[in-house]
Amino acid sequence: MPKYICKYGNPINLSDIPSPNQLLMIEDVDYDKFFEKIDAEELYEEMMLVVRCDTCKRLYVFESGFDEEPIMYKIEEGVWNKRI
Repeated sequence: MPKYICKYGNPINLSDIPSPNQLLMIEDVDYDKFFEKIDAEELYEEMMLVVRCDTCKRLYVFESGFDEEPIMYKIEEGVWNKRI
């Protein structure tokens, strides 16, 4: 998927690999399965894909891949901190 369009029409470029607009997320319980063994491919398959719009800062969480509509999160107030 080279590009995703934000709800407000902002294009989100996903063609770069690795992509600065794509994040990977995994539940802590699922992460524990990999504590003593790291298989990068298996770990990647367990993760949810998160796309971040660098214009409006909304997060689009794809729990089951790009075939289903994402859950959208937006910042309520404050300044977006790109690196914590």
